[in-house]
Formats: sequence, structure tokens, C-alpha cells
Amino acid sequence: MLALPAHAQTPGPTPEWHFSEGHLLDAYTKDEPPKWDRVLGIAAQTAPKYEGGNAYTTSFGPTFDIRYRDIAFASAGEGFGVNLLHDKTYRAGVALAYDLGRNNSDDHHVGELGNYSISPEAKIFAEYLLFPVTFRIDLRHSFGGQGGYIGDISFYTPVAGKDGKYFVFAGPSMTFADANNLGHTFGVSTAQSAKSGYPTHYLGSGVRSYSFGVSGGYFFTKHWLFEGFVSGEQLVGGAGTAPFVQQRGQLNLQLTTAYRW
Repeated sequence: MLALPAHAQTPGPTPEWHFSEGHLLDAYTKDEPPKWDRVLGIAAQTAPKYEGGNAYTTSFGPTFDIRYRDIAFASAGEGFGVNLLHDKTYRAGVALAYDLGRNNSDDHHVGELGNYSISPEAKIFAEYLLFPVTFRIDLRHSFGGQGGYIGDISFYTPVAGKDGKYFVFAGPSMTFADANNLGHTFGVSTAQSAKSGYPTHYLGSGVRSYSFGVSGGYFFTKHWLFEGFVSGEQLVGGAGTAPFVQQRGQLNLQLTTAYRW
């Protein structure tokens, strides 16, 4: 089992479990985790220009996932963290991640709503393995950017695989958020309404979206591997009815070539 790094945890069509997939299963199937597990690679991602948009953009960049035993990790997707509790069937800890925010130049539909800058996120998380299904929950707080609290409840399971050759995971996720986060991301204040022409839109806390993803990887040598990931998201509630949301259902595609040692 293997998890590969992904892009930062900006809320979007990617289920949150993808950022940590396979690591708890890996600990479960081995007598002792390796001292170091390192993955470096190049990733490409095609995703909506903003959450709720109907125009897509493709980005490229380096990606990494470095683990020390089952204790600490530095990951492009999961962040920089420590497993404060860990065993073969569970882990829980804290991490510092980041949110890429939203730029008003990304799409003309959000051009008059203002920017949300890149910001750090504090995260707590927990995973439990009821073999072969891994259940995961996390809660994040953004210091700036979209602000507020946002979290996920998800699970995934391997659907195919052969150790050292290939793997396939699949699973759903539900994302929830407080009124602060939903208001910043999908709300329209009186001032924003006057500038953009959109009607005012106020939100309370609640479910933000549902998503489902499938991840597969293939080792074409002992150390080199290729991974593909596709997921879909459905915005619901006040997030889905925001006046600038062009499309409630959205897709995300990631392709990664990486070296593991």
C-alpha cells in the first residue's frame, strides 16, 4: 500500500482521504514501519479555476511525501505533522497545512468578490482501520484566507492491488464548515453585492459538499511509479446555491510520476 502526495488542501473536488491514503494500511500489513519512507515527484492537476466554477485550469509542480517511521511526516498534500497516537489500526495527530485561497483574477465570475490569500491551516485528524476500510476525520482552522473551520468525514478501501506492483483505492467524503468559512467562500455581503451585482447571500454552518474519488498507481520499476487520481464533488446547501456558482458538480484529475526510496 502506498500514499502519494497531492496538491495543497484548498477545498475542492479532491476527497480529503487522498492526502493520506494507504499509510495506515501500510502500518497494518508490516511488522515494523521503515525508518524512512520518501517520495519525490512531479504532479499535474486539472481542476476548476474556483470552487463552483465551470472553467478548468491545469497546473504542474513538484510534489513530495516524507515519513519518519509512523511518527512524523512532511507532505505536499497532508502538510507537516506528527502522529501523537499511532498503532497498527489507528493514528491521530496534528499538522500544519496551507490553503491556496482564491484570487479574483482566476475567473470573471468572482472578479468583484475580493481575494482570499494563501494562508496556513492548523489541523487535527484521526484514522481508524477496520480492515480493509479506513475511516478518517479531520478538522482544520485557517489563519486568514477563507478563514473559519472546515472538516471532513471520509472512508476508503483498496479495491485491487499487488504489493510492489499496483494499487487502487476508492471512497467517499463529506465536507462540513462553519458559518465563517462558508460565508467567506460562498457568501455575498452587502458590499460585495453592490460591487458585483450579485444578490446578497448569507450562510450558516453545515454540510458544504460530498465527493468521491478513485486512485490508482503502478510501479514500472522497483522505485519509479505512476499514479492517477480522479474525483467528483457535488456542492450542496448554501454552497450550491451561491449566485456565482456556475456548476455544482465538479471534477478533478491528478497525474503524478514519482520516485520512492
